[in-house]
Amino acid sequence: MPQLHKLDVTDVDLDRRSVPVVTVADFDHPLDKHTVDILRRRLDVRAGITTALEGSDPGYLWNPTQPGRDHAGVPPPKPGPTRAAVRTLHSARRNLVLRVVRSPLRPYALLPRP
Repeated sequence: MPQLHKLDVTDVDLDRRSVPVVTVADFDHPLDKHTVDILRRRLDVRAGITTALEGSDPGYLWNPTQPGRDHAGVPPPKPGPTRAAVRTLHSARRNLVLRVVRSPLRPYALLPRP
C-alpha cells in the first residue's frame, strides 16, 4: 500500500500499445481490462478534483487527505480508517483465508521469502 500511495499520474500508462502498465518500485506491472477501466474513471474523478482546487496539480494519482477545518464548531473527522473499520478488514481477511486455505495464516505468509 505505501508504494501505491506514492504513485504519480505519470506512473500509469493506459495508452501503451501492447498492454497498459503501472510502474511500481521501478517495475512495470501489466493491467487487466477491469483495472484499466477503474483507473480511467479514477483519473476522470481526479481531474475534476484538481480543477476545483486552487494552485498547481501536485501530480499524485491519489489525492492526499488531511484533516479539514472546523465547520459550524464541529471538528473534522480524523483521516484514515477507524478502529472498527480496521477490525472489520482483519476479520474479512481471516474468514477469506480460512475458506480458501482451510488454515489460519499470518499476513504475508504466502509470499516467497527473499
